[in-house]
Amino acid sequence: MSTQTDTHRYAPFTYATAKLSDAGAAGGAPEFRLLELLPSTTGNEPRCHIFVAEVDKSSQQYRALSYTWGLGPKDHSILVVASSSDAPNLSPAQPEALPITESLHTALLHFRQAREPVRLWIDQICINQDDYAEKGSQVGPMGSIYRNAQQVLVWLGPAAEHSDALMDAWQSIGQAARDWGLESYYTRERWDLLPPIAQNAEPSDPQTVAFQALMRTAAETFRPLLRARAHTDWFSRPWFSRAWIVQEFCLCPDTVFVCGTRTLPVELVMLALQVIQYALGRFELLSLIRGDPAAPAANDNDSDDNDNNNNNNDNNDNNDNDSDTNLTPFSVLNDILTKPTARLFSCRQRRRKFDLNLPGATGDRLHALLRKLYVEHNTQATLPRDRIYSLLDLAVDRAELGLKPDFTDQGLPEAEARMLTRAARAMIVANPSGTVDILCFAQFPKSLPLHLLPSWVPDWRGGLRPSFYSVNDVVAEHMFAACGGELRVRPVPYVRDDGSDLAGPLVDEESVLGLGGYLVDTIAAVAEGGAWDDMEWEGPTAAVRFLGFLRQVDALFERAMAREELPRLYRSQERRAEARWRVPIGDLYWTREEGTRRAPAEAVVYHRQAREFFEYIAVGAGLIAVEELERRIEEWNLSESAVTGRIERGEVGGFYRETMKLFVGKRPFVTTEGYLGMGPADAAAGDVVVVFCGGRIPFVLRPLCAAWREKRLFKYVGEAYCDGVMDGEVVERGEFSAFLLV
Repeated sequence: MSTQTDTHRYAPFTYATAKLSDAGAAGGAPEFRLLELLPSTTGNEPRCHIFVAEVDKSSQQYRALSYTWGLGPKDHSILVVASSSDAPNLSPAQPEALPITESLHTALLHFRQAREPVRLWIDQICINQDDYAEKGSQVGPMGSIYRNAQQVLVWLGPAAEHSDALMDAWQSIGQAARDWGLESYYTRERWDLLPPIAQNAEPSDPQTVAFQALMRTAAETFRPLLRARAHTDWFSRPWFSRAWIVQEFCLCPDTVFVCGTRTLPVELVMLALQVIQYALGRFELLSLIRGDPAAPAANDNDSDDNDNNNNNNDNNDNNDNDSDTNLTPFSVLNDILTKPTARLFSCRQRRRKFDLNLPGATGDRLHALLRKLYVEHNTQATLPRDRIYSLLDLAVDRAELGLKPDFTDQGLPEAEARMLTRAARAMIVANPSGTVDILCFAQFPKSLPLHLLPSWVPDWRGGLRPSFYSVNDVVAEHMFAACGGELRVRPVPYVRDDGSDLAGPLVDEESVLGLGGYLVDTIAAVAEGGAWDDMEWEGPTAAVRFLGFLRQVDALFERAMAREELPRLYRSQERRAEARWRVPIGDLYWTREEGTRRAPAEAVVYHRQAREFFEYIAVGAGLIAVEELERRIEEWNLSESAVTGRIERGEVGGFYRETMKLFVGKRPFVTTEGYLGMGPADAAAGDVVVVFCGGRIPFVLRPLCAAWREKRLFKYVGEAYCDGVMDGEVVERGEFSAFLLV
């Protein structure tokens, strides 16, 4: 039944009988609304009571709903029936209609019980969405509302093809993993004990035997589901892309997924995914998942029962004519690891440990949460300010940031820009957690309608590029310290100069960020041929492209070395000459075994090997003579197997090439003194390279007037690697300066 019909039959609900007091604003106990969803015996349309309660006194007396509003209009309704305590003179036959979206209407019909009322908190109903002041005041205690709930119901929607089977698989494998004790390994002390168990390092160890059996069961259980891409369909449901769901998902100890008629604790999905990831690392289990004929046993200790199960699956294989031969460990792992569950469970685990005050638990600061949701991910938020507000209750630094939800003038571009600017400033200059790393995500062009944002403010749109330098300083040591010992951000005030050619309407105080730091040098030239935008590897064409990237660096290197005087920050000509191979990889080096680390001295060899390999592949494009190719074939013993093996071992620069991909979207530059680096794609001659106090890497700024050394007004351009300044050299030998970013 649509809202149009109900609106004609019933008066609209106005919240008059469930008015919130201002006690919370005055320092008293904050209030919120709850609803009692009435049993289905009351009629076809969902009906409810709405009443007011105190947040702190309602712990464990309600369930909170996490769901997606949907994109459609509010063309359905729920009928609000006054209770006798609300309006003793109001007849039960006089309900009022409250418009709701179709997705919520569907959820209410699902959760409605046959005989008993269900007490719920639902934002769309319990907050007056037309009252912006109320929205702002209610978003404040929203974290407490979810944290205090008896249970959070994550409504994914009605059942669809394979969803029931997938929910059952999550349940069975997740519970088996919990019974095995997988969660006990989720500590810093025990985490490293798990990979040897998964890799069957000690086949006679009882724990290993049990885990190997669990992985085989998981492979057998998930095989038809992975082949049908059931997990992809499940993770593609709209709920997983909403910004607000993150805090809704993370704060309540008892949170469950609800899909159709199936319900399961969210942790069981996390545990099942962990088992599947380990299973995909075992060739024999991957063969089982793919349905390869004569898939070998998982290990030599398999029981007869496991052999029988394997025979049964072989019989099923004979009947399976649509085998997905493209099901590789990388494709499935990519499917799993790029889905939102990885970051959701990371946020939940870290916040739960923080709330429990466990040793070493630090939780996530706001900037870390924003990176998890918006860097390389397309999280959806209705308003730009929601990208910030939806995470405040999850951020452990909320108090020191001093940010409060404000929905005044929501949707107006200048108002949205103002809110994001305040948030960026707070994250950069907050004491003691301020970080200039925020600047890495102020990327261009800014999304509409946020063109009014100052250059230094991220818009936090979905799909932001990661920084080339990403270190989780909670668990890993930093590799760079361009700021030397100046590890704290040093804000500087902006003093308006009414005599400046940039005074007046062009520069307002709120849009200016003043930071202390050190000037490295002015950019003299950027590489010809454009930025490193396409870093995919697909044969001869890619080889030509990567060879071109190295030649860009070579050209600027020759220009730098033509300047005989040693730049002031280099300690020797030998170290200066290393820029040729350090710059294309930003003095970092990635391998499968060790991840990203500071580039070792032998990377100079990998640089040469990568160049030679690019030239070898590029012969198909006519870049080198056939005679030269023949010489290299003889020199390298370049059989196909030999080349493949050498690439895998990093002996022909394969890992060097992979590390170059850290600089996608960047462009080589050389400075006036001869420093070589990688900067933003739109860096230009005349831009300056600076190091801010508290900054691990340099940044590129664009002077806004000819007298920039006096006015110190700049536009932010982007992050950079600059060889020779990554270990605090400019702080040791330079002069402290103020930089005003607009």
